[in-house]
Amino acid sequence: MTEEKNYYTDERIRSDLDYQRAQRTARCMLDSGLISDDEFNKLCDINRETFSPLFAEIYPKTSCYVSETE
Repeated sequence: MTEEKNYYTDERIRSDLDYQRAQRTARCMLDSGLISDDEFNKLCDINRETFSPLFAEIYPKTSCYVSETE
């Protein structure tokens, strides 16, 4: 239980919320045509590295990527 308690720190929760906001912003930019699929995919990588979402280790690496056929 101690390990789990240390996992959910205020800083980690804030970082996860920042990650979710950044991902929503990137998705809105993509949907509005402001960025390309490739730029969106790069932003996904940057957001993962920058914010380290809480469950990054269980998220599929390609969960936010847009394929060229999508």
